[in-house]
Amino acid sequence: MRELTGGKSFPDLAHDLLHAVDPDAQIEAARRLPGVTGEPTEEQIKIAAEQLAQQAVTPFHKAAFRRRILEIRAVNEQTMDRHSIDEVLYAGFDAAAVLKAQAKVKDFREWIAQHRDELTALQVIYAGVRPLKLSLKDLRQLKDALSIPPLGATPTQLWRAFQAVESDKVKGSGGTQLADLVTLVRHALIPDFTLLPYAEEVRNRYDTWLTERDADKSFTPEQREWLDRMAEQIATSLGIEPGDFEDGWFGQHGSLGKAAALFGDKLKPLLAELNERLAA
Repeated sequence: MRELTGGKSFPDLAHDLLHAVDPDAQIEAARRLPGVTGEPTEEQIKIAAEQLAQQAVTPFHKAAFRRRILEIRAVNEQTMDRHSIDEVLYAGFDAAAVLKAQAKVKDFREWIAQHRDELTALQVIYAGVRPLKLSLKDLRQLKDALSIPPLGATPTQLWRAFQAVESDKVKGSGGTQLADLVTLVRHALIPDFTLLPYAEEVRNRYDTWLTERDADKSFTPEQREWLDRMAEQIATSLGIEPGDFEDGWFGQHGSLGKAAALFGDKLKPLLAELNERLAA
């Protein structure tokens, strides 16, 4: 069995995940906690369960490992027919679906024009402020407003509508992340603006930034791992601030103190630069 990371194979990872949620394993781990004598309490079992869970998911914290899983999945999902060549007769949306999509796109463009002064997200995107000065709260308000009749649409439905009507301007499947509302509104305002998932836009800008910075020589492997995580934070949350280092992956790997130790007095200007370049 091929090893994926840290000497672990897929069966090893699956075993660790199942072990972490096994009540008997949690109790046994709790008995081994320092200071535990006799049967562990519910609180001690909870602590042990959290430790088992943390150990089980640790391999998934590495960006390279997650990319490898996606690569393996892509390969396994391909169906290869080496014996015949099929002719594609039709691919796309039927006429009725296209008509509905055209109506949805038209209604969406009219809706944002009517509500541009009512919602912070629309005000900021209309203003063309760069870097983007938006919060996820602003986007949630926009999403909630879109869901109310007469428009009554979700971001995913809007994305599919643009795919049906303007397929040459739509790249990839989006609408599942709140941040995709940014590119949906931008494309609605400027049809020549390619509709691309926001996270993919950020990744493209990040790759460009890494090249400009000659990252392989400018940063250590550990710094690169943290930079990758910072880019991911921007891709999902529209920006990164010092407070973000206290939660999630950052919090589990040393928080803001670790970031400051890694980047020193360059951390603050580095965050400003990443926000300016990536959250555009």
